Amino acid sequence: MIKTFLICTNLFLGFCISLHSQTVSKLAGQQYVGNGKYNDLRDKLKDSVWFSAPMGIEIDTSGRIYVSNEHNIFWISGNTCYLAAGTMLDPLESGSADSKDFAGIVSRFARPAGLSINSNTNEMFVADLDNNQIRTVEKFINIATQQAVTTFSGVRIFSNPLHLDGAKATARFNAPAGIAVASNGDVYIADRANHCIRKISGGTVSTIAGSPGNSGKVNGIGSVARFTAPYNVFIDGNNLLVCDFGNTAIRKINLSNNEVTDLITTGLSGPRDICRVGSALMIAEELCIKKYENNVLSVYVGNANVSGYVNAVGTSARFNDITSLVYDERKKLIYAVDMGNNVIRSISLDLKPVSNFTASSTAATKGQTIILRSTSNNMPTSFKWSITPSNTYTLLNNSKLTDSLIYISFSQAGAYTVKLWVANTSGADSLQKNNHIAVSSVTAAPVADFSASKLMPTINEVIDLIDLSTNSPASFKWRIQPATFEWAFATDSTSQFPKVKFLNIGKYQITLIATNDQGSNSLTKVDFINVQLTSVNSFLSQSTLIYPNPCFNELNLKLKDNQSNVVIKNHFGLKLIELNSEENILKVDVSSFQNGLYFIEINNSFGTEIIKFNILR
Repeated sequence: MIKTFLICTNLFLGFCISLHSQTVSKLAGQQYVGNGKYNDLRDKLKDSVWFSAPMGIEIDTSGRIYVSNEHNIFWISGNTCYLAAGTMLDPLESGSADSKDFAGIVSRFARPAGLSINSNTNEMFVADLDNNQIRTVEKFINIATQQAVTTFSGVRIFSNPLHLDGAKATARFNAPAGIAVASNGDVYIADRANHCIRKISGGTVSTIAGSPGNSGKVNGIGSVARFTAPYNVFIDGNNLLVCDFGNTAIRKINLSNNEVTDLITTGLSGPRDICRVGSALMIAEELCIKKYENNVLSVYVGNANVSGYVNAVGTSARFNDITSLVYDERKKLIYAVDMGNNVIRSISLDLKPVSNFTASSTAATKGQTIILRSTSNNMPTSFKWSITPSNTYTLLNNSKLTDSLIYISFSQAGAYTVKLWVANTSGADSLQKNNHIAVSSVTAAPVADFSASKLMPTINEVIDLIDLSTNSPASFKWRIQPATFEWAFATDSTSQFPKVKFLNIGKYQITLIATNDQGSNSLTKVDFINVQLTSVNSFLSQSTLIYPNPCFNELNLKLKDNQSNVVIKNHFGLKLIELNSEENILKVDVSSFQNGLYFIEINNSFGTEIIKFNILR
């Protein structure tokens, strides 16, 4: 399921996650109060578009942002707005509001409100408010192919639409507003003027909660329950959350038995939309967005009593008639439709980190070097490792327990527990893995292994060679070919962690011979180090690559290690996004990036690599 929503009554954005917490910015549109201004939405820069009472918002699986405008639906990618469906006529002109199935600009809507995309098919469902219908817009194919619009359910009736369950073609809705599509294809609707919640499953429409035409606030199962002008619905696991606007409450429907209970009944004022961000629920009111977490409700951005248009941090920001929200998981941003200002806003998140880490080996021998690497989410800035028992390990290669990556070895056989505490300005988290590393005694000759702190250094850049051999080697012998290199910082070919400076560009072969009382073993890695004239290259060494380059909206990375930390920076070195990949193939949405040069830093068990890519549209 992607998300659901909406309703309504009448720099450098993109990947900038943590420049400021809870920062409100403009995503698209020219700010004005009222409605009726309008221009052709085809291929317009998002900052130059005039919207007229935009209402709903949704994101498809490729990262395109869809918005329902007064009588049409458009999508945003990068810096451009594109018309997906509906008229380009001025919304005040005759014929702009209608119900017509066709493709692209020939189709017609009458105040499309809530949008929800089926994540399995990328088909979009639209609550066509004034037509009292549910419409669909086919999945995006390409810019040259207009998206077809069809009527999914409901009869177009303007006067006395009332309520009718049954076959979806003949069903009647009364001001359908919010909408949500489940992963199995079932569609849920906030039927606002009927004061009830509807469901479309297969070819049939049913009422799962509330009594048609009867408002109120009553908990119970099915028709026993009462709502007052529900604005929106949101699927949250096995529950359907309802923005019960008239009752200033968030209600919950158990989808197993259609039982309605209260979730939030105090502290709200006309909730209009809802989305989940981690453990928190974000709730849109007219002038602010509130956060509900651990049974505590607080204002996240905006002021519940003051309207306006101010891009700022937290409660210093101002809105004017918020109608819909959606959370962009990829970019860690909330998008809000600010209908009163006729703009789309973005809100960066104030997220505490989630601790996680990996070990280069969990079955080691005494004396073997193990790399512990933080893979924590949400960009922690502080780290603290704890290893128990604590008197049998040694930190190597100048590691500190406050580093995000440490090198460690154990002097005794046994099972070791590892804990990582992380923090940023938003909070802290810790993860403990009991008996995570099993260390055995040495009974055989070493098995040589190694890595490097960086696989693609520049000329004269110093890197570390990292011994990872098992069975506790007592001595080491490194060999590097060709011989155009220097040992650095008082290390040499017999050091366990020698520091090396390469003097020429090209590929270098590295050999390690590890020895203990039981014997010796060697390992050679051909073309292991690839020295660059500058710190970037279009392709990484070995099997890691980036494509296409230049790219348009989506970047693909084929990684050498399925446990990789990926950081994207602009040409000033400013971190824009940080991702932790658990797969060898990583897709990154870069549709919000400006044209220009960017850098990717990849950290994994092979070391650190830096590449460049360009956005060119």
